[in-house]
Amino acid sequence: MLKLETCKFAHQFYNPRMSENSANLEATGKPTPAAGCTIFLVILGMVAFLAIFATYQYKQYKAEIINISQETQKEIKVSPTDKPEEIDALVKKMNTFAAAVKDDKKAEVSFSVDEINLAIAHYPKLENFRKELHIKEITSEAIVADISFPVRAGFDGIRYLNGTMKMDPVIAQGSIFPIVTEVQPDTGNPVPPKFTKEFPTFLFTEYRNDEKLADVFHKLSKVELQPGKMVIISDPDIKQPDALPEDVTYETNRAFWVFGLLVFMFVTTVAFLLWVKRRKQNASE
Repeated sequence: MLKLETCKFAHQFYNPRMSENSANLEATGKPTPAAGCTIFLVILGMVAFLAIFATYQYKQYKAEIINISQETQKEIKVSPTDKPEEIDALVKKMNTFAAAVKDDKKAEVSFSVDEINLAIAHYPKLENFRKELHIKEITSEAIVADISFPVRAGFDGIRYLNGTMKMDPVIAQGSIFPIVTEVQPDTGNPVPPKFTKEFPTFLFTEYRNDEKLADVFHKLSKVELQPGKMVIISDPDIKQPDALPEDVTYETNRAFWVFGLLVFMFVTTVAFLLWVKRRKQNASE
């Protein structure tokens, strides 16, 4: 009986003519509440589907994170900063390159493994990588680093992705964008490809979008890897790539889209049920 009454009121809401003559129409028994009932069932079905889908996605994500992470963070080496002459040499190299880039001159700079690690230890903008990333070697194909990144396994708190990561830096939109080619967790379990694609977005987008670095960071033309060092070139005559080689932001935003849609459908259903209840109360009065 309650379900039938709910459907009737829903049908009345979407059929004003029936609402005006509800008493007479109900007496004849000719009209049916099929429209309102169908709308209600469709909304309820969509909410149920989204709830099941979101629950499945959450459990799958949580299981995958636990599979590749550990409860404790492993120790990651941080380069010492107690040698002023090394820091001064690094800062001078950085400033010389930056000045040439800002003046739209062709410039080239190279950084060794030790210099990159020293930069992470010295510059405040790179402090987020301290105790989380340490460059181990640079080959002609990849930058290899020891990592211990915090990851969240759902609502169960922080865990740590301990292991080794390989990166292939490319130039995208005038800035360096490291493509993560491989992650080898200490757990020995494989990392899902979608997580590998997401790492650059989570780790490096902040620097690519930093307006204070734009005068230099958005004018880079080429990056090369050589054994033991990374070479960065800025040449105004080289056309900049228009976009990233691959859109890695979709996976990041998909969960938020699903969650937002689920919330919308839930609110819509609650509002609908409240309206039905009010209509029923008014009718009884």
